[in-house]
Amino acid sequence: MTTRTKTSNNQDDPHLIALEANKEVKWLILIGLVVSAILEVMDTSILNVALPQMAGSLSVTVEDIAWVSTAYLLANVVLLPMTAWLSQRFGRKNYLIVSIILFTVSRALCAVCPSLGLVIICRLVQGAAGAALISTSQAVLVDIFPAEQQGPVQALFGMGLVVAPAVAPLLGGWIVDNYGWQPMFYIHIPIALASLAIVSSLYKDGSTSKSREHAGRLDSIGVGLLAIGLGSLQYVLEEGQRDDWFSDGGIVRLSLLAVAGIVALVVWELSPRNESPIVNLRVYGNAGLSSAVLISFAMGIGLYGVNFAFAVLVQNILGFTSTKSGLALLPMGAGAMLGLIVVAGASNKINPRLLITVGLCLSAIGTWMLGFNTQTTGIEDTLLPLGLVGLGLGSSMVPVTVSAFAALRPAEAADGSAQLGLGRQLGGSFGIALINTYIVNMTGFHRANLLGYLDRTNTMLTSTISGLAGSFVQHGRSFHEAERMALGTIDQLVSLQAIIKGYNSGFQLVAIVFIGCLLLVPLLKVPKDSGRAAPAVH
Repeated sequence: MTTRTKTSNNQDDPHLIALEANKEVKWLILIGLVVSAILEVMDTSILNVALPQMAGSLSVTVEDIAWVSTAYLLANVVLLPMTAWLSQRFGRKNYLIVSIILFTVSRALCAVCPSLGLVIICRLVQGAAGAALISTSQAVLVDIFPAEQQGPVQALFGMGLVVAPAVAPLLGGWIVDNYGWQPMFYIHIPIALASLAIVSSLYKDGSTSKSREHAGRLDSIGVGLLAIGLGSLQYVLEEGQRDDWFSDGGIVRLSLLAVAGIVALVVWELSPRNESPIVNLRVYGNAGLSSAVLISFAMGIGLYGVNFAFAVLVQNILGFTSTKSGLALLPMGAGAMLGLIVVAGASNKINPRLLITVGLCLSAIGTWMLGFNTQTTGIEDTLLPLGLVGLGLGSSMVPVTVSAFAALRPAEAADGSAQLGLGRQLGGSFGIALINTYIVNMTGFHRANLLGYLDRTNTMLTSTISGLAGSFVQHGRSFHEAERMALGTIDQLVSLQAIIKGYNSGFQLVAIVFIGCLLLVPLLKVPKDSGRAAPAVH
């Protein structure tokens, strides 16, 4: 066990100190923590709709402007595993306050930066600060709420995490359509100030000078390996598709660097010579936590992957406006909220494995149903599938967290919370990369398959070409030119159908991932009693 988990007696236990000190204002603190978490989860999804306008304003290409999102995720993924050490070393309250301030200031500065380079620097700072807004908030909730209240607390916290990404595209689309992209970086300021006021004035940190000393010295080797391994991995996931994956030498080199960095990190963090590891990997010795991290990883694939693929499909292929595409995603948030409300009351009465099984099955059914889009698909056609996806995710999140921490002590909660958060974030990155690549490959497959039906023996094809050519001739085109234009029109129709089928295959792949997670459910721990603390939902 690392030095971070040592406590001398109950009087010096930060968990018990915080539990007693905050019992009168804990529900108000919960509001402030939920608000701070919403800031983080909304960031990328609300900003994506503004990237094209930002590219034009900053006179850069669409490929270059993607670094606005990539920079944030790079810093966020690298810092997430460190949050447990940082919060113990400097105190959770201090760390959380500084993170909220840095997040707010760096985001606001993005709106006034005159160049892409300065925007990227601000986004790196913002991503690093954002890592604490969920993981450290979750650790605070473990400290200030008793075990018997963790169910409803987790559900309330989880509502912000799953509803915000669903509402963000609608809000972002409306702002961009009516006011441009700069206000996107200002709307969070009142929310951030409210969260900062609540946390700074009400929350009493349970850490002591002795508990801070237990964090030990900074593991500089671990920090370096973490930055190299996870930073390289995140870059590969973000840029791999754009650079044609392993056909690009840079992606190959960074992939090898990521593998080497992560392997070296694991060896060093588990080494007896490392007295104060920056990441407590020993918590993975708990099979329940390991299984929960994998399920959280799959949920990241589903939540972020489905949001990404659906938004691109309806905007770029089906012609939805930014506002309309945001409206189309609302059922997902509504379903998630309903699932969290139901589970909040049932989490202490029903075996969490059963709730997780039902939730994964609902999400699988919803994503499979999304795999039948056509050129005429409208909001009414995606209402039920997206609602089921959200309902399944909302029904699973709290039980997964309860199961994950059933065998962990409160002193290990911050480490476990950081690992679950990292699993969800990496799942999102892997999900977007995986689905995007799969869609491209399946689009080629479906196009080849559709072209196989098109030959001169197909009477429907020949009559369609003749009809189109005749129409072009009537508009003054020569016979040969009209026939060439008719064939071009057919090719465009085939390409459109192939793209839609490619996206449909992507959604069905996510359904298979959800079903595969059912194999991990028996490995999850079931709480033996209500006396175990469980951190907030991821």
